[in-house]
Amino acid sequence: MADYRGTRMLTGDKRTREVKHWTQWLRQVPGIRRKFCRWTEDFDPFHSNEAASVAVLANAAAKAGYLAHTEYVALKRHPSRGRPFRQGRCDLWIADVDNELSWAFEVKQHFAAAKIRQSTFNSRLERACNDAKDVDRDEANSRVGCLIVVPGLHFEQTPDLVEHFDDLCADADVAFRIGGGVGSIWLAFVFVD
Repeated sequence: MADYRGTRMLTGDKRTREVKHWTQWLRQVPGIRRKFCRWTEDFDPFHSNEAASVAVLANAAAKAGYLAHTEYVALKRHPSRGRPFRQGRCDLWIADVDNELSWAFEVKQHFAAAKIRQSTFNSRLERACNDAKDVDRDEANSRVGCLIVVPGLHFEQTPDLVEHFDDLCADADVAFRIGGGVGSIWLAFVFVD
């Protein structure tokens, strides 16, 4: 299991600013997960719920030197025909103040079976992207859909399972496998702008 303890980029172009910044950001996550597991006798926030997972991502961003804000009130498009703006909530906003870059993330979390199908993965990611499209374009430089995939705790994370979950992320713009807790989790990102 030692191979799965850190952060590994699965898809994305290492030359892009997002991958450079997000690699720095997401490298902080395994250490935070390990601290939770030590402090609370194997409690891993990613195995709790979306809000706990987003809180860890925000903590990691702050630890990497970025500003982060979770579950804040933001203008969103209404699902009705004219799509006027309404008050809504954005799951996560991260900014690199020095470089004047920011990202607004809409996050969905899926607790997955070992044999999750690609179509299930894609539909969950599409829901995150649809929510990201509803966020006002002025909220950030980029709006991003994010899917957090967490295998059930009752599944042993064998090399075959890890490879299957890695393969699911192939169509994402950027994807990472992150260790450090009670097992690997996967983050898949798609830009909607």
